[in-house]
Amino acid sequence: MSLQHWKFQRISALIMIPVVIVSILYLINITSLSYDELILDLGSTSGTIIGSLFIGFILYHSCMGLEVIIEDYVHTESVQKDLISITKLLHITSFFMTVLILASI
Repeated sequence: MSLQHWKFQRISALIMIPVVIVSILYLINITSLSYDELILDLGSTSGTIIGSLFIGFILYHSCMGLEVIIEDYVHTESVQKDLISITKLLHITSFFMTVLILASI
């Protein structure tokens, strides 16, 4: 693991603090909405942006953490690279699927 990877993981953790706080406040505020109002709110620009940012940072931080775990506990280099590639692919796919789902509401 490089120093740059370590820095990006720490920076993403710091950025996640306000993103998680805003997301929690957003979730608290939408609990009083009816189903129709909830769908309209989630489909709005602010709902899509908040959801995308929240999922994006969570997945980015998760991907970096899994990479460190794989590097620490998988000792065969070729298997390491394959597992890291698979986790990155799954994280990227998850992000784009989330954005597509939020945009289609």
